[in-house]
Amino acid sequence: MNRPSVLIQQLLPQRLMGRLVYRLARCNRSWISRPLIAWFAARYRVDLKEAEHSRLENYTSLNEFFTRRLKREARPIDGDERTLISPVDGFLTQFGCANGGEMIQAKGLHYRLEALLGEPAERVAALMSGAYATLYLAPHQYHRVHLPLAGALQRTRYIPGKRYSVNAHTAAVLPGLFCRNERVVCWFETTAGPTAVVLVGALNVSSISTAWLGEIASGRARVWDEAGHSGREFGRGAEIGRFNLGSTVVLVLPPGLATWRPELAPGQPVRMGQALASLP
Repeated sequence: MNRPSVLIQQLLPQRLMGRLVYRLARCNRSWISRPLIAWFAARYRVDLKEAEHSRLENYTSLNEFFTRRLKREARPIDGDERTLISPVDGFLTQFGCANGGEMIQAKGLHYRLEALLGEPAERVAALMSGAYATLYLAPHQYHRVHLPLAGALQRTRYIPGKRYSVNAHTAAVLPGLFCRNERVVCWFETTAGPTAVVLVGALNVSSISTAWLGEIASGRARVWDEAGHSGREFGRGAEIGRFNLGSTVVLVLPPGLATWRPELAPGQPVRMGQALASLP
């Protein structure tokens, strides 16, 4: 992808496309859904060996297929409660330490933490030089999101925005990509302290869902304050959300805690439950 193709994305009627994809992905009329699922599975070489339902005909809509559940034993959780795990199956595109709130999007491109989280700098002071990891979910992968550390839900913020593609090519040329796109920011109080899990929307992502709010409709900006609510605690590896078509997750933790695994490298594939870092 190059700059002209990003211009094409800018000219596309993204909202209209999103509405059309939303209807198509949820259509359960077999004469529409079955060819669509078969095409998607073949186009992206989807492997169903680890899926709870391994036959295409078990899925009644493309979205049901896309958000498929895995077998319970398919994703073992590494380490103990002081081990930060990957929240998704995906590609670890960037990771490291936010330099005074500045994070790397791609080589030569940076973005601000407060812009990503939709908060003023004083509200994110505890994370300004924190550890972060960016994980891209490809179309063929598992698209449910899990909690990387045990924690209690504090706040959920929905931020409306664009729906540009979030693949590596677009990330390399479009400044502030993750801050432009629609996203849901989930704040947890974890064993590492305040932790943000950011679900970033993308081209043709028709919606984002969380385990406590269900599907979040696109539209105006909203905040749900969950602090002090009972029943809002999640174990490490618990499912917290899903993309209704694929995208990216950004994790942000307080500074000075995460020691990244030495074998990690930008661009490598990771699986949900895989150890990313250890905590002291």
